[in-house]
Amino acid sequence: MADVYDFDVAIVGGGPGGSAAAASLARRGRSVVVLERARFPRFHIGESQLPWINGVLTAIGAADVVAGAGFVRKWGASFMADDSETERYADFARAPEVPQPQTYQVPRDRFDQVLLEHAASSGADVRQGCQATVADFDADGVSIGYTDAGGTASTTRVRAVIDASGRYGFLARKFGQRRADPRLRNIAVHRQYEGVPRLEGRRAGDIRIVTRPDGGWFWLIPISETVMSVGVVMPRESYHAIARATPDDTLDAVVADTPNVLRLVARARAITTAHFEADYSYLHSCQAGDRFALVGDAGAFLDPIFSTGVLLAMQSGIEAADAIHGGLHSGNLSASNFRAFERRVVRRYQYFRRFAVGFYDPAFRDLFLNPSSRFGLFEAVLSVLAGNWRPSFGIRSRLWLFFALVAVQRAVPLAPRHLRPRLADHAR
Repeated sequence: MADVYDFDVAIVGGGPGGSAAAASLARRGRSVVVLERARFPRFHIGESQLPWINGVLTAIGAADVVAGAGFVRKWGASFMADDSETERYADFARAPEVPQPQTYQVPRDRFDQVLLEHAASSGADVRQGCQATVADFDADGVSIGYTDAGGTASTTRVRAVIDASGRYGFLARKFGQRRADPRLRNIAVHRQYEGVPRLEGRRAGDIRIVTRPDGGWFWLIPISETVMSVGVVMPRESYHAIARATPDDTLDAVVADTPNVLRLVARARAITTAHFEADYSYLHSCQAGDRFALVGDAGAFLDPIFSTGVLLAMQSGIEAADAIHGGLHSGNLSASNFRAFERRVVRRYQYFRRFAVGFYDPAFRDLFLNPSSRFGLFEAVLSVLAGNWRPSFGIRSRLWLFFALVAVQRAVPLAPRHLRPRLADHAR
């Protein structure tokens, strides 16, 4: 007797990665159910986007929806050392090979809801308030157990599963292991303010980054006409040296210890309580297997210095959808079908990781922040800041990439072995 399926694919998690995967599959005629344990809108960090997300939004048909949502327009980033009055402006229009330099600063509650609603309008069956509890795999498919907001238990039968459940790692906990990055074991504390002054004109939407002598840095992100997200990322040792009884008290203490930030928020009013995040850089040892793929934070998360979180999640969501769509067509949803997907996810993570780790090295940071830096180093890093991880390798791109990687290599050794899963295969 032939197996009976309720859907082609179940997606656990309705954040940007899950929404991108759902929209991509549904727009190609695949039946998709999204099981999201929260009810949107809900708070999430990761407000600053990169220009390369525009291509992702176009690919899932959401570019016009997002453009019409009224989000703050972002054209670049500004960097300032805490002992300096000079800001280094990174204008995405100067970044090599960026087709559309303008992107967005977003309150994630609204942004994520826009994307999830777009997935639903594309044809996905979106079920909010539904917690996936178990995934039973067999030779013919997967049975997903879940409970709804009222506690009623149900089961749905699907051909494949995408884990887009974020750090919760619904399937990630079942397959492989999460491997923390020992060089990016940082701690973040953040909250939202009103009344923080911002730059004028086209630069009003910039993310402003203020570096600290201890290797940490502040972000200031305008996420609406009046609201600014303010947070600090610090090495564990620095954090523990200044930590107070509560995240709010700790953030106040670090602000007071960072004069350029204190100057900016002196007359501002906090409108949320502070949130604490710790040890958040990791790469999972397994990104996919028979009938499943991990997407976004379920498979990897990288330090937020380059604001890559949402971009990487949505890119992996589309790529997982591509692999599953192809596997459904060919009848092959085994691990072999996902090898190219895995290689791409790991390569992209390692590319951005090298620059993220480099930014915590004083020599590389100073070279980047120095207005007189030569050989196109600033433009090369600017391309990375825009989200470009695969330059087309024209003459200019080769020079930019070469000098940037040489500079980073001075400060950043190869990734630790436990963060190099299958890299020998990926290099082939």
